[in-house]
Formats: sequence, structure tokens, C-alpha cells
Amino acid sequence: MTTERIMLKPGVWLQYVQTDRFKTGCFSFNLLRPLARSDAAPNALLPTVLLRGCSGYPDMQAISRRLDTLYGASTGTLVRKKGEVQSVGLYADFLEDRYAGGAPLFSDMLDLVGRLLFEPVTENGGFAKAFVDSERQNLEDTIAARINEKRSYAIHRLLQHMCRGEAYAVPRLGEADTLTAVSGQNLLARWRQLLAEAPVELFYLGQQPRDAVLEQLRALTDRLPAGERASVPATRVLLPDRPAETVEEAMDVTQGKLTLGLRTDITVRDPRYPALMLLNAVYGAGMTSKLFLKIREEQSLCYYASSSLDKFKGVMVVGSGIEFEKFQVARDGILGELRACQQGEITGEELESARSYLISGLRTGCDSPGRLDDYALGQAVAGLDGTMEDLARQLKTVTKDQMVEAAQSLRLDTIYFLKGVQA
Repeated sequence: MTTERIMLKPGVWLQYVQTDRFKTGCFSFNLLRPLARSDAAPNALLPTVLLRGCSGYPDMQAISRRLDTLYGASTGTLVRKKGEVQSVGLYADFLEDRYAGGAPLFSDMLDLVGRLLFEPVTENGGFAKAFVDSERQNLEDTIAARINEKRSYAIHRLLQHMCRGEAYAVPRLGEADTLTAVSGQNLLARWRQLLAEAPVELFYLGQQPRDAVLEQLRALTDRLPAGERASVPATRVLLPDRPAETVEEAMDVTQGKLTLGLRTDITVRDPRYPALMLLNAVYGAGMTSKLFLKIREEQSLCYYASSSLDKFKGVMVVGSGIEFEKFQVARDGILGELRACQQGEITGEELESARSYLISGLRTGCDSPGRLDDYALGQAVAGLDGTMEDLARQLKTVTKDQMVEAAQSLRLDTIYFLKGVQA
């Protein structure tokens, strides 16, 4: 597998991965914008409207028929949140030319993607009203359904409280009330502005030679409006400036959701980040972690308990499901295991199990074009080079002392408890 980052023009970059590991290739086109409440949902709406029709293929049925002629190729929407950056765009998966009797599937797929991006169906100076109305309703329904999955809803509410006043509080798909004023006309104007001003990140993975890929992608990106592009938005990293607060919310639920938010000054740009990753794995990621083995299995304080990191923002979230009356003891137990890590109570077995867990996950990720794409985008947002293989090598050298230092950087910010109405 050969990886290279190439600037096609100022503000337009390609992550080129040449490999014969897969029978299918993949390509993505991504536009980066600062995450903002007023923009997040309208931006998230754009890719779905683009996929409704384009020149030559004016509706979804025509697009589907065209994909069928391309040996079952597929295309879809991408809306991602990387710290305080929102990325929107399209992806395409396609059979490698060599497995299609030499048919130029990559070229044909790029032709379709180019039509979707630059030649959408329009009417009266905007996107087709029927497309916009339909996709807006779909997005509003998706946003409204957040509350139905209480585990992720609790994390959403935690971050709203913990990061109020920060862009990070805005969810990936934004908020439904910001879609009310969207019209076909202003949505098309928004799309054209993004094409003209936003940083562009392309990803290609497949067997095509470098020069052939560059030639075709330069032709695609030559269709972008000329002009200066904004720099990749930065994510603010903050530490708590107040005592930790507890927020409780009552709903008609049968299981409490205890969610804790912590902050650190260590992000993916920090050389200490591999140590923080390993610390997180020891503490709460995986079935050998302290939260799983001690809080869930040994003490039966939680139905589930795990921790996760946002490597761009310097935020750790601990999520757990508990009986309502166990709030205090579960909270104390979860924080107690973190204190144990901060005091160096990490066994050699815990360290090596966590190291194996992370490295295995990275190796598995190298077998997934989608994960390779997502990792490359994250590196681009952070302004970093390096692959998952590079990160795996860094994890091999992390020591216990480095993990303890990383643990000591964590500060409790907010506790959110979703309880029952009678709790």
C-alpha cells in the first residue's frame, strides 16, 4: 500500500492510496467548513439533494440505472464532524477496471460524480423544490429521532451543556429549526459558495496509476470556481474554568444514563496523544478495560460503561447505563477508576491487553477503505501526515509513565444524568 498526499491546487488536496488489496476502488469529495449552528443542518442537507438528480440522470431511478451499468457501483452522501469542523460531500465505490474486462469504470464513475457535483437538477434559479422539500423532511425526521436512542441522546445533551457557547456543542447534522428558511434558491447559492470557498479534500484508493488518477482528478477539480480558498478551520481546545457541574434531566425511561465529560489539553496534534489513546483503552475502551471488568462485571454498578475520545477537541466522554438509585455509587466508581489510573495503578497485563486491542483495531482499519478514507480526512483536518500503520508503531513504544501523565491531564467538566420521571 502506497500513500501520498498531493496538492492539486491551492486549497485542494488529494490523499492517494494505491493498493491491489481490494477488488473495488473508492473515491470521496469533501468540502470543509467551520461547524456552526446556523450552517450545520443546511450544509448536511446539500449532499442528499445533490444525489436526487443531475444532467443526464434527472432522478434517482436514472442514477440507479446508470450505477447498474457500472457493474453495481454505488455513491452516497458524507456528512462528518471532526472536532469543530464539518465535512460534507459524496463518495463512490466501484469495481476495479481489471475485473470489468478493462472497462473504464473509474473514469465513468468520475463522470457521474462530476455531474452530481457541478450539474445538479435546478429550476427557477435553485435546486428543484420537490427535492429540497423531500430531503428537508427526511433530515428533520432524522434529527427528531435523536431522542429515541437514549444512549447517544445522553451524550448529545452532555455536550450541549458542557460545551455551551462552543462550536463543538453543535451536532453533526445540526438542528432542525435552522432548516425552516431553506429554499431551493438559497440552498443552491450555499452550494456554489462552498464550491468556491471551502477547502477541498479528495480521497482515492485503488489500483489506478498515480499519473492517471491525477490527470482525471485535475480535470474534475478544474471545474471548481477560481479564487482563494479558506484555510481548514481550527478547533478550540479548552480546559475547565469552573468547578465540575451536574445536570439532571427526567424522562420516561426505564434505565438511567450517567454520562461524564472530561477535558484534556492533549489532542491528536500532541506527541502525547498515543499515550492518551492507550490510557483510554485501559480505562474504558474494550472488554479488558477497568470500566468493563470492574465497574460492570465485578461490582455490577452499570449495565454498560465505556469511554471514548474526540482526538480533535481534547474531550473524553464516559457513558453508562445504570439503575436510577445507583447514581452516586456508579459515579464514584467510574471516577475512582480514573483516579486509579492517575495514581499509576495500571498492571502490565492491562497495559499490554489495551495495546493489543488498539493495534489490532488499527490493522483491521487498514482492511477497510471507508476507515482509511475517514482517517485520512481526520489527518487532513488536523494538519498531520501519517497513516494508521504509523500510529500503530507509536503505540508500541508508549510506557506506563506516559499513560499516567496522560491520565493526569484529564479534568472533570460535566456530569449529565438522564433519570426516570419518578427517580
